[in-house]
Amino acid sequence: MAQNLSEGVYKWTDEHTRLLIRWRAANEALFTRRRNAAVKGFEAFVEEQGLQGRVTAAFVKKKWENLKQKYKELKCPPTGVSTEDGEPTAASWKWYSAMDEAIGGRPSITPPALIASSGPDVAVCSSSSVSPAPVRATRKRPKHLEDIIKEMEEREAEREREAAEREERRWKEMEEKEDRRERERQVRQERQEREAREREERWQREVREREERREGDQGKG
Repeated sequence: MAQNLSEGVYKWTDEHTRLLIRWRAANEALFTRRRNAAVKGFEAFVEEQGLQGRVTAAFVKKKWENLKQKYKELKCPPTGVSTEDGEPTAASWKWYSAMDEAIGGRPSITPPALIASSGPDVAVCSSSSVSPAPVRATRKRPKHLEDIIKEMEEREAEREREAAEREERRWKEMEEKEDRRERERQVRQERQEREAREREERWQREVREREERREGDQGKG
């Protein structure tokens, strides 16, 4: 049976995280707003890294979402939050620079500095951390990723075809079963009608025979 990280068997390392961040940034084109696009995209990562049977696409997707959420929190933290309790900051979190390169809009960024705000728990960033990100050019999808996506789409189409065939067979079997029941019902009905006719004929014959015997007895008398 295949085992995955959610079962705590395969150890996810920092190298996996580093590869995931770089891979996700290089394959933005895979992650559209189409249904299941994100899961299929991370399935491509699992296959490309040879992690089948060790991790699932859902597990990798969750890893990425956690990284992205942490990056956003550190990029623009709420005011009034102390970092003296050991919580990581943009300067201390080891994945901040890599995530900033991946989704921050430029190769590196100065860790955000907090400024005063008019109310508690309001996220305010200095101008050094909120510069508008340049528009990224659409990356051309690597050939091997196109092959992986095509293969996954073909497998999905095959599963749909097999499901349609199973459904068609199920309806055909139901129709054949119903036809057999109808034929059996007709046979029973014909047999019952035949037996009823035979009983009626036998009864009439017996009545005639009794009548004939009675008339014979009266003639003799």
